[in-house]
Amino acid sequence: MTGIVDLVSQLHMAVVDGSLAPDIFSDLPREPSCINECEVLDFKRQLPIDDKEYSKLVRDLIALHNSYGGFVVFGITETDKDRAFEIVGVGDQRIQVNKLRDNVRAYTDADIRLQVSTLVVNGFSLEVVWIAKRDLGERPVRFGKNGPDDKPGKPLFKKGEVVFRRIESNAVAQKTEDYDFLFSERRPPSVGMLIPITDNKDPIENTLPDRSLICPRFVGRKDDIGDLWAWLSDDFSRVRLIAGEGGLGKTSLAYRFSEELSARRTKPFVKIVWLTAKKKQFVAARDEYREASYVDFDDAISLFSAIGKALGCEDSDFLDLDAKGAMQVALESCALISSFIVVDDIDSLTNDDQLRALEFGMRAPMGTKFLLTTRVNFSYSPDNVLKLNGLKNPEYADYVAVLRERYKLPPLSYGRVEHLLRETGGSPLYTDSLIRLERMGMPVEKAITQWKGERGLEVRKAALSREVMQLSREAKRVLFVISTLRNCTYVELSQIVDYSDQTLGDALQELSGLFLINAPSIAKEARYTVEPNTALLVVSITSTLAIDHKALLGATRTLKSDARGLGLFKRSNIVGLAISSALALLKEGRGKDALEVVTAASKKLTRPHPDLLLAAGRVNLKLNSPDYDEAKKAFQEAFKLGQRKPLLFELWFETELERGSFDDALFVAAEALNQELDVPGWYERRAQVRVALAQRATSRFSNDAAIREIDAALSDLRSAKSASSGEIQDKRFSILINQALTLRARLVSGG
Repeated sequence: MTGIVDLVSQLHMAVVDGSLAPDIFSDLPREPSCINECEVLDFKRQLPIDDKEYSKLVRDLIALHNSYGGFVVFGITETDKDRAFEIVGVGDQRIQVNKLRDNVRAYTDADIRLQVSTLVVNGFSLEVVWIAKRDLGERPVRFGKNGPDDKPGKPLFKKGEVVFRRIESNAVAQKTEDYDFLFSERRPPSVGMLIPITDNKDPIENTLPDRSLICPRFVGRKDDIGDLWAWLSDDFSRVRLIAGEGGLGKTSLAYRFSEELSARRTKPFVKIVWLTAKKKQFVAARDEYREASYVDFDDAISLFSAIGKALGCEDSDFLDLDAKGAMQVALESCALISSFIVVDDIDSLTNDDQLRALEFGMRAPMGTKFLLTTRVNFSYSPDNVLKLNGLKNPEYADYVAVLRERYKLPPLSYGRVEHLLRETGGSPLYTDSLIRLERMGMPVEKAITQWKGERGLEVRKAALSREVMQLSREAKRVLFVISTLRNCTYVELSQIVDYSDQTLGDALQELSGLFLINAPSIAKEARYTVEPNTALLVVSITSTLAIDHKALLGATRTLKSDARGLGLFKRSNIVGLAISSALALLKEGRGKDALEVVTAASKKLTRPHPDLLLAAGRVNLKLNSPDYDEAKKAFQEAFKLGQRKPLLFELWFETELERGSFDDALFVAAEALNQELDVPGWYERRAQVRVALAQRATSRFSNDAAIREIDAALSDLRSAKSASSGEIQDKRFSILINQALTLRARLVSGG
């Protein structure tokens, strides 16, 4: 592969190595357009000569560092804007390296890796400054003070600004999409560059619940997620509230952001704590709260206690403490462990306790962020509130399409989607309730009319009642148990309902056929879930089901063991302690000992545990001589047992790349897309594998096979572009598509 695709890949690999080869510029004298400035390459005519010009260089270097890293090359001038360049050299002049480093430190209060070297190309001396790419998870570098004035009253950069590199120029981060990019992996925009495992950092430890319980398929909210990324970069804002009416997806948004935070290993956090106050679950149809089956806390004291215990405190640390004392202990814990803390449904508490929680967030130490979800904005300042409204098009149309696909309904016209949007206000919950009516056989316009006249959720409840009453008694009992547990295995179901495999299988098939439960076939460890809204409504109509619901509820409460008979709490302790110990050993460089810890814990369980298998795969990758085959086996088995964490797919995919198993890498990417994990990113990863397969086909088989792979890559890249958000991503995928088209043209021509 030659031309721009090869050149961009070569430049990005040079950034990783910190060394720019002279031959990159060797063709420039006879072909002035053979190389251009890009996201990692910036040309300057002459060296800086005074403090102001050194400050300009600092700005350029910080922009590169915050983005992809890169090179600033002195001694090249532009002869035709953005099209042609000429080597003029810098003679015997040299950059003052110490002055440059001192300026970087003075303006950013950060020590950043940079290096200066001299290249000789066709007799001309070029001065090259290399600056490293900011590590994944590291906060974007900000300016700590104003730079010198570029013009009177207009400094080159301002205190607090974050600069970054767009594809060919610098920019100041202002939009939500800018911060989303800055906190992302910032993968090189090179369709031909497959990135092997280079990041061995551990993901952020977290207590997030299973995603199927919160938001099985998250759609939209790109601007809101970008807003949260922008907040995250603000050192002076510790607390943020997601406020809005019921049914708008506040919890889903908080969960998705926390999930991305963990996957991106965002510093300085070492733990993500998820706490819920769902003792009083709001039911929009009744405009009231109802009791829930499980909570992490129910007042301010228990909230502060839950935070402290999540960060290592003991129960005894909170004995006989009032709210003020408990808050102080929790704050001291936060000072020791940098954490991202999510408190869901804070409005379940009294007004006084809600204000105590807000006070906690405002007093949180540096390194701690506190995210709350609430129906009511009880904050005194609008500056720390993200007001959530209903979805708008095109995100609303995407959400409707997802629902209709789930319920096997035909697509709607744009006009009808607009009608739905007007009537539901873009509420995901209300839209789900309305479309469910249509799925029962009601024409869509009649469903809209009836839904509008009966407050939506009441109609949903009535519709669900009609569905459930048509079920067999066995299916009703199974549905009630799954709705109560929200997430359970086949074995757990079997123990509670006490049915034969045949009877239970028939009931599950009946429920799956009506889309009342999600029943993925994951080997022998099938897990069954139910949509949160459906579960709430099933529980609310329990008295009409004519089943032994009290006995079933008692069985679910007493069943504190899994299929092996080992207590869930004990099993959780075994797994959690083993993983924590293994990670600690890895940090000490004791990979072999870490593997022994995970293996020993696995032997205490009579059935493999997906979290332990994921840990085993990670450990195998971090051995002095990584065992990619064993890592693959562990990841495959974890997947079969229901493991769906983003980290699994990332490590598994990279493992397949290291093994050269491109077909298996395609499988992993497809499964990650099925889980809707970073959709644009996984489409891009799959496209890059397709390009690699095209290269292999060109060398081994024929151009026809290579062209088919490139066509598949183009399809993925266009899907990635369609799913992307903002100008930065859109332009980036346009570049990748153009690279793929260039490669395809060469293959077609036989070049």
